[in-house]
Amino acid sequence: MPLPLITAVIPVRLSNEQLYDEVERIERIIETLPDAYVPLVVDYGTGPGRADELKALAEKTKTALLCVETEDQPFSIGHARDLGTQHAQTPLVMFHDIDFLISPGNYNRILDEVRLRSMPENAYSFFALPGTYLTKEFTEKYLTLFSAGDAEFADVLLHDGVMRADNSICDNHTYAISAIVASRYHLLAIGGHDRSFAGHGAEDFELMHRLSSYALKAPRTHQYYTNTRKNSIQRYEGFRAYFALYGIDLFQRGLQVAHLWHPRRREASYVAPMAENQQRVSQLMEDYDAGKSSLPSLEDSVSGISTLVLVKDEKAPPIRALRHAFPAFGRYEIKREGDFEDGLELVKFAQEKNFSRVFFLNPYGNEHRLALYRAVRHSGMKFVVWDRGGLSDSWFFDTGGFLADSTSYSPEKWDQPLAEKEIERTKQWLQTHRDSPPLEKNGERIGAEALSRQLKIGDRKVIFVALQRPNDTATRYFSDSCGGFDGFRLWMEHLARNLDPQTCVIVAKQHPLEQTSPEIAGVQIVDGKTNFIDLIDLADVVVTINSGAGLVALSCGKPVICCGDSYYSHPGLAVSVRTEAELVDAVRNATPPDEEKKLRFFRYLIEDFYSFGKSIYKTSVKEGSEIRRVTAILFSSIRGLREKTIILGEVPDQLNLKAPLFYSYGGEKHVQSLTSPIDLLVKQTEKAVRKTEIVEATRLLEALHLRQNRKEEFSSAVLKTAQIARRNGNNFFAAMILGLGAFWKTGDNDSASHEGRRDDCAEKLMQSVAQLALSPISELRALAVEAFVQENYVEAIRLFEAMYLREPDKIKHLRCLAECYVKIGAETSALKTLRLVLNAAPGHKMVERRLKNIQRPRILRPLYPGKPFPVELG
Repeated sequence: MPLPLITAVIPVRLSNEQLYDEVERIERIIETLPDAYVPLVVDYGTGPGRADELKALAEKTKTALLCVETEDQPFSIGHARDLGTQHAQTPLVMFHDIDFLISPGNYNRILDEVRLRSMPENAYSFFALPGTYLTKEFTEKYLTLFSAGDAEFADVLLHDGVMRADNSICDNHTYAISAIVASRYHLLAIGGHDRSFAGHGAEDFELMHRLSSYALKAPRTHQYYTNTRKNSIQRYEGFRAYFALYGIDLFQRGLQVAHLWHPRRREASYVAPMAENQQRVSQLMEDYDAGKSSLPSLEDSVSGISTLVLVKDEKAPPIRALRHAFPAFGRYEIKREGDFEDGLELVKFAQEKNFSRVFFLNPYGNEHRLALYRAVRHSGMKFVVWDRGGLSDSWFFDTGGFLADSTSYSPEKWDQPLAEKEIERTKQWLQTHRDSPPLEKNGERIGAEALSRQLKIGDRKVIFVALQRPNDTATRYFSDSCGGFDGFRLWMEHLARNLDPQTCVIVAKQHPLEQTSPEIAGVQIVDGKTNFIDLIDLADVVVTINSGAGLVALSCGKPVICCGDSYYSHPGLAVSVRTEAELVDAVRNATPPDEEKKLRFFRYLIEDFYSFGKSIYKTSVKEGSEIRRVTAILFSSIRGLREKTIILGEVPDQLNLKAPLFYSYGGEKHVQSLTSPIDLLVKQTEKAVRKTEIVEATRLLEALHLRQNRKEEFSSAVLKTAQIARRNGNNFFAAMILGLGAFWKTGDNDSASHEGRRDDCAEKLMQSVAQLALSPISELRALAVEAFVQENYVEAIRLFEAMYLREPDKIKHLRCLAECYVKIGAETSALKTLRLVLNAAPGHKMVERRLKNIQRPRILRPLYPGKPFPVELG
C-alpha cells in the first residue's frame, strides 16, 4: 500500500452549546477520506464541557487529535491550521473545515490534481478548491444522498445548481476558498498563517497572497490590493479575482467543496474581528510585497532535529533568504553571535538546550564567528556551515567544514566508478549549464575568436589569470602559500618574467565587483565585464588562487593551477603549487584534467553535495567595492540538512493568457490591457489609430481610462491619439476620441480642453457630412440600421451620434448607440450611455434591464444573453 500523501487538517473549537451536528460532521469526513489521506483534528481550545466528545471521536475512529490549550484567547483558525501543518507527517496538507464535505470521488480527483501539478516534488505549486455555500434545504438533500451512497450525483446536482444560479441550491459560490492543498514543507517555510488574524475571515486571503507570490499564474489583476468584497470573476480586478485563478480550472472540471449550511456562531470573539480583518488584509499584502513584513518560518515538530542558528543580526538578509532551509532545521532558535563571549560559552549553551547542531553563515566572515566555529568543531559537536557554491545557482550546507578545510571534498567522498547513466547525466548537466549566468555579473559573450582578435592575441598561448577579491574569505584565509592577494600579484609578475612574451600572453580579468583593477607588470588586464567563459574558452591554462572560476574552467576541461588551498585541487583535477618556481613549471607542463575523475567530482557536487536555487541580490557600493547580498533564494533542492535530499522543484511558469481560463475576465486582450505597462498601452493605442482600427483604439482607451482616470498620462494619451487621427484626416475619429475624453472627465482642465478640441473636430466633421445634417432623420436611421445589421458598428456609431447631435432630446438614439458600443466591446461607454438615458428618463424598465444584463459576469452571459434593444426599430 502506498504511503499517505495528504494530511487533512481539521481545526475545531466546539461551541459551549451545541449549535449543530459538529462532531457527526467530523466523523463523516474521517469516514469518507480515502487511504491516501490522513485526518488530523486540531482541537483549538474546546471547553471542558465538550472536550471529551472529541477525545471519544478520536479513539473511536483511531484519528490523531492535537489538543491546544488556549485559555481565553479567541479562536484562531489560522493558528490551528498551522499547528496541524507542523504535526503532519505527509508531504502535502489540505485545510479541511468541519462544515466542508467532499464526495469520495472528488477526494480522488484531488489526488489527480496533485498528480497533474507533479506535487509534492513541485513544492511551490498549490491550488485552492472552489466552494459552494449550500442552502439549508439543499444541505439536507445533499446529506441524504451522501448517506445513501449517491454522493457523486449530489455533486452533479450541486454543480448544476451553481451553473444555473439556482438560489434554492446555493447561497453563494467562490472559486477558491480556504480549502488549500499545498506542500507541507513550503507552508512551514513561508510561516503559515498570519496569527494577527483572529475570529472569522481574511486569514486565507493573506496566506494565498504569499503562496501565489511564489507561483504567479498571470500578471496580477488591476488594483490588485483592492478587496472588492465580491467573489465574481467578471472583471480582472482585485485580489479575490486573482486568487480565483487557483481554483477556476478545478471548478470547470466539476470539482468543488460543498459548504454545508449551519447556524452562525454568535460569540463576539469570533464575529467581531470580521470587518477589521477584511479591511486590513490589503495593507498586510502591500507590506509583505514591500519587504516591510515577514513571518518567521514554522518549526517542524516531528523531525526530531534541533538547530541553534547563529547570525550577526536577526534581521540580516540571509535569514529571509534562507527561509526555505528553516523547516529542515526542525526545532530551531536564532541567536546573535555577540550573545556568546567565546566558543566555550556557545558550546555549553547548545548542550544545555539539547541542540543537535549549530548552524553558521560563512564561518570565516569575521574573527569572532571564526573563533566560535573553531570551538564548536574542536568540541566534536555537529555543525553546518552555509555559503554560495562554485557552480551557477549552487549553495552548500556543509557538515564537514568550509571550503578547503572541509572533509566533504575528500576523494573518498566522490572518487568512485560511475555507471553509464551517471556519466551521461553529468555530461548533460555540464553541457546544459555551460552558458548559465555566472556567479558575478559579466558582459555578453562574443566568442573566443572575437575576443582573441580584440586582445590581439595572435597565435600565442594564453594563460588566463582569474583575479579574486583581496578581502574575500578564500583569498584571506586560504592563500598562505602565495602570501595573499599581494603575494599572488608578485607571483604573476614572476611568471610573466619567465615566459616568452612572443609565444605566451598572460591575461588577467578584473573581478566584476571591484571598482579598480590592480597593476601587474607583464600582465594584460581586461575589464571586469569581459565574459569569463569567453576567457576560459580562449585560455590554454587557467591560474587562480582558489577562485570558483577555476571550478568552471575544470568543467570545461581546461588545465587549472591553484596558488592557494582549494577544495577542488586533487590529483587528476587541479594542480596546487607552493612556490613561484613550481608555478612556472606547472604552466609550462600543464595538462587537462583527467576526464573520468572530472566527471566523478562534478557528479558528486551536482547530485550529492550542492543545493541549488535561483537567487535575488541587492547591490550596494562601499569604499570603492561593490557589495552583493542575497535577499531571496528559490531553492529547487536542499542537501546537507536532512539525511535525504529535499526536493522543492522549480517555480511554476505563468499561464498563456490565450488560455480559456481567462475567458471569464474578457480574454487575453482584456487582461493585457489591465496589466500591461501604461506606456505600452499608449503605444498600442497610437498604432491602432494610425491603422484606423477604431474598435481596438476605443478598447485600449477604455482600459487607459479605467487605470488612469484622473492622471496626466491618460489625458496626454487622449490628446495625442486625437491629434494622430486628425493628421490622418479622420476628423470623425478625432472627435469621437476627444468626446470620450470629455465624457470620462479626466479632470476639470482636461475635460474643458477635450471639449474644445472636440468641437473643433466636430465642426470639420459636420462640414464633411453636410448631407447627413440635411437628410431626414428617418433616412439616417435606415442607414444606421443597415450598418448595424452588416456589423459595421463603427459606421453605425457615427450615424447614431450624428442623429443624437441633431435630436439630443430623443433618448432612443442613445439606446441604439449603447447597443453599438456593446458590439465593439466598449462596455464602459455602453453603461455610461445607458445611465445618461436613465438621467433623462428615470425608472425606464427596458434600460434598467439592459444595464443588468450587460453587468452580468462574462461566464454567465451565454446562459442569460438578455434582450438587446431593437436597433432595427430605432
